[in-house]
Amino acid sequence: MILACVDIGNTRSHVGLYRRARLLRRWSVATGSVRSLNRALRAADAVAAASVCPSASRKLRHSALRWMGRDFPAAIRVDVDRPSEVGMDRLANAAAAFARMGGACLVVDLGTAITFDVVAAGGAFVGGAIAPGMDLASRALFEYAALLPKVRPRRPERFIGRRTESNIRSGLYWATVGLIEAGIREVRRELRRRVPVVGTGGDSAAFRRFFDAWVPTLTLEGIRISHDIHRGSDDGAGTGRHRGH
Repeated sequence: MILACVDIGNTRSHVGLYRRARLLRRWSVATGSVRSLNRALRAADAVAAASVCPSASRKLRHSALRWMGRDFPAAIRVDVDRPSEVGMDRLANAAAAFARMGGACLVVDLGTAITFDVVAAGGAFVGGAIAPGMDLASRALFEYAALLPKVRPRRPERFIGRRTESNIRSGLYWATVGLIEAGIREVRRELRRRVPVVGTGGDSAAFRRFFDAWVPTLTLEGIRISHDIHRGSDDGAGTGRHRGH
């Protein structure tokens, strides 16, 4: 069976085609054009999707489409004050990271937003932090500061910029470095242990040195794991198989 896993984000949507646990192919599209996925998804026997963009979600079509959070749960316990407020992408990240690390860990996802997703030793998502991503911060500077240009974020050659563009680029990059370093330090302090860090997200490649594991497909993995565990428990009802949380 070919399972298509779809992660609909605010800016980009990602698709992975899986045969069991093997990733056969993956690609991305702008979330605004997510309707274009429907034809490509016909090649899949089933589709498992997670979304943080409801307007784009309504455009996805498949005869065997199942939504994480509605049709099947995330394969991770959720131990926060308001579980219904947690994005499915964060729970997918937590489920995949826990499956990889086998214990407490931290996911740093660098996309439209930068999220820190914390998994406790017992295998529960216990919260984290959310901050603007680099592109979102760049857009905010452009929109709210009349004399500042829109700058595409990337790692600067040096901290001291000599033009406005390089000043902004340096600020965006090094602010993100500081956030990652502080976030990792504070999570480890609050958990009182040196948890491993898993990096993912569209901007994560530039910060690989901070991660114990860099997994660009982490969210897709979490969707697949959650779908397969729930499907397995449905198929094996009464056999004592694990049922997703």
